[in-house]
Amino acid sequence: MVVFGLVVAAIAIFGGAASAAGTVAARSQLRGHLPELGERPTMRVFLTQAEYDTYRNSLGDANVFPAASSLFMSFDKEILALYTRGNDTGGRCIGTQVSASFSGDTLTATAPWQTGSCGAPSTAHYPFILVALARTASDGTSWISTARSVCLSVETSDTNACATLGGASPAPTATTSAAASASAAAPSATSAPSATRSLTPSQTIAAASPTPTAAPASATGSRSPAAAASPPAAATDNATNFLLYAMLIAIAFLVLLSLFLSRGGRRR
Repeated sequence: MVVFGLVVAAIAIFGGAASAAGTVAARSQLRGHLPELGERPTMRVFLTQAEYDTYRNSLGDANVFPAASSLFMSFDKEILALYTRGNDTGGRCIGTQVSASFSGDTLTATAPWQTGSCGAPSTAHYPFILVALARTASDGTSWISTARSVCLSVETSDTNACATLGGASPAPTATTSAAASASAAAPSATSAPSATRSLTPSQTIAAASPTPTAAPASATGSRSPAAAASPPAAATDNATNFLLYAMLIAIAFLVLLSLFLSRGGRRR
């Protein structure tokens, strides 16, 4: 019975360790409301800075996304995922507490709802969030080399959307990596003195700055969705491995003790 109990405990421990190893760090970069991104939930993944820049440029006057140099991430260590809810109930935006884990060939991320409009007009009801996902899991293994899709949902299954990766991630170019590293070392976001960035003479776009300095910035656009930048998330706790080692040593000690006691009983 003692040995059986130890085996069950070991299975539980290894199962918990495998679950923790699949955790992937996620950091919110930008969120808000942007009607131009469609009516249904969608997911887009950018593996390199070139892919992200191409998408930004394709939006034309409706582009409100920050340049790669203003993001709190680097493409040599992370990828970008853009999730859009589509037509929502309004009066809420996507929270920044994003959690992600990798299992099989799919990375699954979840985010909560947050009351408010994230700086957008109260009538806005097209929330989106831009998230940076680490290329390696919490145990140091590269999940992206075997991943086939990235999915994100906001609390309920009807908000789920996935993007297909179609194989291993291409390695970032030297130019891209250098630019991304520079942006990770000193990320910045610009804002007007009133904490809003103007896209049109009559409408504004809200943007929070991670630095105390502020500089006015303007853009000419025919539409004015709102977006708010988010600070980097806390680093992942790597204490799981030490706890695992300690528990494995304890299990080995208990197994040896049970064998010693069973032999002593037979001699009697």
